[in-house]
Amino acid sequence: MPGSRSNNARDQTYRVLSWTFWAVGAALTAYVGIAVFGFVRSSSQHYSNFILAIVFLAGVLAIRNLVDDRRPRYRLFHTRMAIAIAGTLLATVGMAYIRWHADRLESTAPFFESVDLYAGYAILVGILLLAYLHWGGLLTSVIVAAILYFFFGHKIDSVLFTHPHYEPNFVLHYIGLGTTQGFFWLAQVAADSIYFLIVYAALLLGLGMLRMVLEVGKVSGRYISGGAAFPALVGSGIVASVMGQAVANVVMTGRFTIPMMKRHGFRASMAGAIESVASTAGQIMPPILGLAGFIIAAFLNRPYIEVALSALIPGLLFLSGTTIGVLVYARRHALPTLTEPADMALVLRMLPTFLISFLVVLILLLNYRSPAIAGVCGIAVALILCLFQGRYRPDRREFLESLEEGLALVTVLSLLLIAIGPLGQTMLTTNLSGRLGSVLVAILPDAPLVLLLGAMVVSLILGMGLPTPVAYIVVALAVVAVSVLAAARLADASLFATALDAMKLALTTFIVPFAFVYNPDIMSFPKTPWSVWPAVAEILLLQWAISVAAYGYLRRVLSATERWVFALTSGIGFFAVIEDSVLLSLFFVGMFGAMWLWIGVRKSLLPRGQEPVSGK
Repeated sequence: MPGSRSNNARDQTYRVLSWTFWAVGAALTAYVGIAVFGFVRSSSQHYSNFILAIVFLAGVLAIRNLVDDRRPRYRLFHTRMAIAIAGTLLATVGMAYIRWHADRLESTAPFFESVDLYAGYAILVGILLLAYLHWGGLLTSVIVAAILYFFFGHKIDSVLFTHPHYEPNFVLHYIGLGTTQGFFWLAQVAADSIYFLIVYAALLLGLGMLRMVLEVGKVSGRYISGGAAFPALVGSGIVASVMGQAVANVVMTGRFTIPMMKRHGFRASMAGAIESVASTAGQIMPPILGLAGFIIAAFLNRPYIEVALSALIPGLLFLSGTTIGVLVYARRHALPTLTEPADMALVLRMLPTFLISFLVVLILLLNYRSPAIAGVCGIAVALILCLFQGRYRPDRREFLESLEEGLALVTVLSLLLIAIGPLGQTMLTTNLSGRLGSVLVAILPDAPLVLLLGAMVVSLILGMGLPTPVAYIVVALAVVAVSVLAAARLADASLFATALDAMKLALTTFIVPFAFVYNPDIMSFPKTPWSVWPAVAEILLLQWAISVAAYGYLRRVLSATERWVFALTSGIGFFAVIEDSVLLSLFFVGMFGAMWLWIGVRKSLLPRGQEPVSGK
């Protein structure tokens, strides 16, 4: 039976690749754990070891994913397999050479031998091929464009964008052969900061955290109109905050939350939009911050915990805006409360494992311990406490699957940080970041608000297809759509309709960056002055006004004219926030209050069932 023999061969190959992935992954985890406690001395050798293991694991993972694909062999299967094998070999051999000669390369840079340059080109091509397989063509194209600019930007006939001529050995020193630049630059963040935090997050999911937070969402949703959205808002927000990846979170939690929302009256596109926006919220919520928090800390040379704490109030305001939008939408469409019962026994049994281990991680970070130390301790505490979860204690299969997911996730995230190193290095070394900033200033008027709007547009465009760290590097140095795609597929809804609903729901969140730019004290947590809280209250009221204008409901369905009045009120509230004007704030609050009274009076005068009709 040819088909049966083919399946057996594929299964055997998959098992070999899996055991290889497990063995190397376990060895890397042990090695990084040893390094956490200071038993590794040579930094050039240490980070070379780390990158070598990561690119090998990324290659094995890419090949295994292709072998495991159960679809009929599609047209590009052999091409992608060839790319995976070539990328693995080139990156592994190139990094092995750099590891062997790490001390010499560090001391003689940038005066390299010819064979050194060949190794540099090999690792460059190999990592780009692996990045293409794991992170797609758009990200890889951006990195390739940056590298090509580094090599050939001196040929650009433009005073604004040209740069001095750099020799290939100089460029390769800053891209891959220098053990502190290029690929090594953010590899330090991956090895020293995120590794054990990501493994800790994946372990929590394997120990039952996903089920627990979904049940907590059910509890809150039983008392509120549109309560079926709360497992997504609560569950996806919490899970995304520790996973740090919107798309992975949509796929993980959306399988449960989207069908639940559809069963309780949410249209498919709105269900997908809620899941994608709630998952995206995790990108700016501590502790992971979509990896961007670690990059920000590296750029600013500040402890990571300070960055994470600064993001807390803005992150909560993002979640509040999303929640307010869902509540107004639910009232507008008279959606029911959630009727599905919550498993409180599960919540009570699993809650200590999550809370206590998370508290340990948080206390260590607050005391300026390294994220790696915090992650290791969080893992140890979670493993001990899970033994007391009774019948909810994970079995051996669940435990191993969670560890494998953690290794796979930390591999692809570390590969991302390694791959985008040359992008940031190019922008800094060639001063491309300053040039892009100059272009933005030259095109736009010299006004902070207009410049912020320009940065917002660039951020939105980049964020549609690029991972958070990449979008952050490009935008921050110069001055949502993938998750929507995943959510639309799970909801069996139109991508365009889901994207529109997601943008509409996220309207309430656009005010947050402007708010903390014009009122920096919002990012001063935990040393927040009392003067911040009136500003926070004003932002919450503004988010409510935006939701009312977007969905046309406040105490009753609004007419088109009333919605336009609320849109105008929202505009006044926006300028009140950024201008920090007491007069504008009073005017904004007064308009909102007047409309509240107007709607209530008119509602009492209208016969039952004769409310205004407005668009959805």
